[in-house]
Amino acid sequence: MGSIALPYIQSNPKIIFFTDFDGTITLEDSNDYLTDELGFGYAKRREGNREVLSGRATFRDVFREMLESVKPGFAECIEILKSKMKLDPYFLEFYNWAKENNVPIVVVSSGMIPIIQALFEAFLGHTPDPRHLTIVANDVESRDGKDINSPGGWQIKYHDNSHFGHDKSLEIKPYAALPADKRPTLLYAGDGMSDLSAARETDLLFAKKGQDLVTYCEENGVPFTVFEDWSTIFATTKAIYQGATSAKKVAAQAVEHLQPQAADSRFATDGRLPKMTRRIIRTGVQLTVFGFVVFLLILFIDKRFRVLPNSIHGHLPTHHPGLVVTDVTITTCSAVNVFSSCRLDPSVWYRVDKDLYLGNTWSSSAYVHYQRKREEDLLDTDKVVVDLRISRVDPNSVKDKSSSLPGEWESRPGGIWLKRSSEPHVSDSKNALTSLDILFGADAVDPRPKWEVKDTPILLNSRTENTEARITVRRGVPPTIKKPVPRINESDRFKIMQAADLHLSTGTGICRDPVPEERVPGEKCEADPRTMEFVEKLLDDEKPDLVVFSGDEVNGETSKDAQSAVFKFVKPLVERKIPYAVIFGNHDDEGNLNREQLMDLLKDLPYSLSSAGPEDIDGVGNYVIEVLGRSTTHHSALTLYLLDTHSYSPDERQFRGYNWIKPSQIKWFKNTSQGLKKKHDQYTHMHMNMAFIHIPLPEYRGNDIRPWKGDWREAPTAPAFNSGFMDALVEENVLFVSCGHDHVNDYCMLNRDDKEKPNLWMCYGGASGFGGYGGYDGFVRRMRFYEFDMGPGRIVTYKRLEYGDTESRLDEMMIVDAGQVRDM
Repeated sequence: MGSIALPYIQSNPKIIFFTDFDGTITLEDSNDYLTDELGFGYAKRREGNREVLSGRATFRDVFREMLESVKPGFAECIEILKSKMKLDPYFLEFYNWAKENNVPIVVVSSGMIPIIQALFEAFLGHTPDPRHLTIVANDVESRDGKDINSPGGWQIKYHDNSHFGHDKSLEIKPYAALPADKRPTLLYAGDGMSDLSAARETDLLFAKKGQDLVTYCEENGVPFTVFEDWSTIFATTKAIYQGATSAKKVAAQAVEHLQPQAADSRFATDGRLPKMTRRIIRTGVQLTVFGFVVFLLILFIDKRFRVLPNSIHGHLPTHHPGLVVTDVTITTCSAVNVFSSCRLDPSVWYRVDKDLYLGNTWSSSAYVHYQRKREEDLLDTDKVVVDLRISRVDPNSVKDKSSSLPGEWESRPGGIWLKRSSEPHVSDSKNALTSLDILFGADAVDPRPKWEVKDTPILLNSRTENTEARITVRRGVPPTIKKPVPRINESDRFKIMQAADLHLSTGTGICRDPVPEERVPGEKCEADPRTMEFVEKLLDDEKPDLVVFSGDEVNGETSKDAQSAVFKFVKPLVERKIPYAVIFGNHDDEGNLNREQLMDLLKDLPYSLSSAGPEDIDGVGNYVIEVLGRSTTHHSALTLYLLDTHSYSPDERQFRGYNWIKPSQIKWFKNTSQGLKKKHDQYTHMHMNMAFIHIPLPEYRGNDIRPWKGDWREAPTAPAFNSGFMDALVEENVLFVSCGHDHVNDYCMLNRDDKEKPNLWMCYGGASGFGGYGGYDGFVRRMRFYEFDMGPGRIVTYKRLEYGDTESRLDEMMIVDAGQVRDM
């Protein structure tokens, strides 16, 4: 093939630089801008992109549909783009260097030649020299015979018949096929799906950080190196040109993790193992199968007849390593009878330290006790509890199909009936009770694995029936609970649901300021069931990837058993396998559990990411959650900082109202953020930071100097003392902070710096619980969501209502774009 057919090598260049135009040379894709602002919009465009990446649609069809949605005439589109598009600030320096050093630049684009030419003339101030910069792209033509400058009068004219519309690799392949002594180094820079066909054809691919091309290359093992702007491309290209490195070395350094492992040299060239080795393996397999059969036989015999000694039996997989319950009872005691006691012999009986009357009477108390023994300590006379129920009626007197276990029911106080067995294998069965607890309320639930709340409350007397004291039992060995690892989903998205101010009680609770008071005429409003119905509806509708409970989950004043309240909001998350994180407000620890006890309870529950945080700083619940990137990457894509805002002011005389974030917390936050930056820089997309607190910052009061959107119905009850945490958030590039506390505020407020550049969004979640106050002109409970799209680095936030227009996304707005705080 002669040089006439290959014009870019006529000047014998060392390097030919092929490059995309939109979003690579420009900061933003002109076609995306036309579609988002003048066509069918961002959401539908991104859906089309995902269809292409998944292989369900061709780029050609999706791109044509995008551009056909743009209504203005072609000339008007060009003028709009000339005013909106910006050149990468380092491209001009590269352009001039390339011209001086005989490095041809070939723009291969899925855009249209007239637009690219017009933008280059606007950027450079002159028409590019075609001997130095060549444009190979699609064109434009009339649509349905109209004038292309009339609305809807133009359409794209594709360069070729490929499913890309313009197969960029066709321009590169002839040069890649040249003999080694004539072939210059071929470099390529791109950012999106239209660059996929060219991705494998050059010596070195520059893929723009955070864009679809990086995702494609990672998933398909295509070597690439990341760039954020043309300064990186310029430096690397210059080093290759000067011989300081090579394209091969740069590519190898960038993709060491993609290299397949070498084949095992112990295998023969035909892929088969040596004959003797095959015999050894076959014999080993036969012995393993025989040994396994013998093991199963011994296991079966021991389970039926308990033939093995305890020293061996205790290591079998069916053995309970802990304790099994052998008996249950209730004790009552009176404050006026000095001889009565509510504590049995502690060497024999374990007491559940919850007064069944919840302290509602000063004169008497009642407690559940149960016996437990280790399996190896069981005597022949011991019986293991295999079933428990609460009933006023003797279960032995009625035909009972709900329990298939043999044996008679034994009566205990409080309407408790036990079924016990002394069979030698019963302690190993899945029916054996291994622990017991007490919860309260008709709506009591237990999210712990293998735990079951009994439907009927303890029937000791009217007092236990009023408190709805319920036994919950565990069967079998408690499983090991692993912390979940939140991750960006395969659509490159992530959604956070913020549940603020649930105000749950022990029992069903009392509704405060419900709207409406009766959803159905005659229906009594019960606070917690209505709150949790709202929560569960949104979990099912929105399917969040993470839920943040931003404080006052527990209404301490009405929670004499905070554990029962906590379990209610955890249960639906566990059922749906959704990770969640919890921080505390000023009411959570006003019940029977303090902050430390609440966090001890929460941190070990399934799907919980909650943590007490460092002990040497103020508060309980100062911690970080890292959301990893999609697929199998170990790099963080999102970082959530959660901090304890404490409760009431420690100095009411000088600073009335509420407490503030302390210097030790701010120092921890800044040190943690700065310590994570190096790791976050390794993420190939745009890493984003955010923070959640309960009590708002003092800056939330700035409605007269800061723009805001949403409901402002009450004066923010922020601390009177400003400890400077907002400044720390801005310094550490946190994009938004979201709080609760003020129930009827749900606005988002934008902070700007001295140069009027936006640098932080401050949002409210809006209260969701009916156990806390509402009012203020008919405030409807609500929940806030944050939706992340990692490709363009965007965050959209909106709210959902409990009543009224329950399906709409209220006050939806984009608060972050391209990884930066977006102005209103």
